[in-house]
Amino acid sequence: MPITEVNIISSCGKCGTEIETVTVKKDNMMLFTKEHAWCSKCQADRPQVRDVAGRKDSIEQERKSYPKAVPAVPFSDQPSGSAKG
Repeated sequence: MPITEVNIISSCGKCGTEIETVTVKKDNMMLFTKEHAWCSKCQADRPQVRDVAGRKDSIEQERKSYPKAVPAVPFSDQPSGSAKG
């Protein structure tokens, strides 16, 4: 069955403190807003930053699955610094 609802996390645009989490239908999902919300840490109305719950963890998990980068080794049949041309 396809996922029809997602969790949206609203965070303070200044300090990053989580303000609220709401569940919305995918069709009604809106991540961009000009609205301000009360931040309990800043004790002020601040711009909101909205993101899909779990997105950062998913990105980090995928990044960890990439192969590790290794330094390039020059070909042994060519002197270093030479180029064909």
